Amino acid sequence: MYSHRAVDKFLLAVSLINGIGSGFSWAILAPYLRGLGVSGALYGLLGGVSVIVSVFSTLSAGVLCDLYGSKVIAFTGLLLYSSSFLLFSTKYFPLIAVGYLVLGFSRGFTSTSINVLTSRSANDEILHYTFSYVRASSTLGGAIGSFLGWVPVIVAGVLDIDLVSSYGFSLLAIAPLSIMSALLALKVRESYRLESIGVKKVLMGFRGLGRFNYIVLVGMLIGFGAAMSIHNIGYYFTVKYGVTSGELGSIFGLQQLIMAFMMAKMPAIADKYGGPLKVYLVATYSSIPLLIAMTLTNNYVVASMFYLIRSILMNVANPLYTAFAMRLVPVDKRGVAGSLLSLSWNLPAGIGRAIGGALLDIDLEAPLRLTATLYIIGLTIIAITFKENIVESRKNTRS
Repeated sequence: MYSHRAVDKFLLAVSLINGIGSGFSWAILAPYLRGLGVSGALYGLLGGVSVIVSVFSTLSAGVLCDLYGSKVIAFTGLLLYSSSFLLFSTKYFPLIAVGYLVLGFSRGFTSTSINVLTSRSANDEILHYTFSYVRASSTLGGAIGSFLGWVPVIVAGVLDIDLVSSYGFSLLAIAPLSIMSALLALKVRESYRLESIGVKKVLMGFRGLGRFNYIVLVGMLIGFGAAMSIHNIGYYFTVKYGVTSGELGSIFGLQQLIMAFMMAKMPAIADKYGGPLKVYLVATYSSIPLLIAMTLTNNYVVASMFYLIRSILMNVANPLYTAFAMRLVPVDKRGVAGSLLSLSWNLPAGIGRAIGGALLDIDLEAPLRLTATLYIIGLTIIAITFKENIVESRKNTRS
């Protein structure tokens, strides 16, 4: 019998290492670019263009995963990811702009292929365990990387160099981490038999996905809302409170450390209290009041605590939701489904991030308030559309 604890060790390692790089960059990039004189509007535009570029790689990644398997696509995406940080470290704006283009392309490949690879590495019945453990590993890595946000601050003081230069040097360290995770991705087991089915048949997978289309619609709403505010939250905190990568890394790291522990517990909680979808909705709905509360304080400690709890509630059950979504489609269509799932977040996020960045220069709090509204709409659509899944899960839990 396949144990839910038997998650592929190489997949966990890929997630952990990639998470470290992502967490480190998340803490550094906003204050680094702010230090280089990048405005809120330009910061949002760079992120928005990056996300728009990821749309094209996301679409192709899903098709390629169904044609050639997801390991090779993950390998390619992670190698591209490493090169983007080499470009960021130059402090030369044209190369930084190119780095954002490469980053977008790599994220489309990586996010899609890792999701598909995870969905094909275990039996469907325990996918909510598999996704939760893999995401917990990635989140733990993100916590480690975020706490490392203090490194450039300490290095700048010890070596007596300016903080921006220290940020640039630190970004170089992310490249070898991504190369390591790329090599490990090739060792992950993928229980999917490749067949000569042709591009045309794979492309037909975009049709006939049934209620999965509602997942895509809601993903677009939530992705747009998150991009306007959460994707720019580092810049928001930097402008409003004047914090460095150290303070940002601490709060991001603590958030992910708690989430990593909780994510590993969520599948058992879902089995006990009504199923993956119900637990996801309860957690995410609960996060929305805290998003509004962030805009009502001018104290960084208070705001960061609101952000911490809000982010945990909004994201801790995401693996349950992803597992639920992927189980709606057959295995041979999960490359296409995975690309649509990633696309639903990335396509509107490009526009949302640019709009949110521009709004930061006008009204610092507006993006957070608009995000809360979109979250309410999106989650309500899911609750109504899949009401019978919630009821059925409750029945199964009681029986």
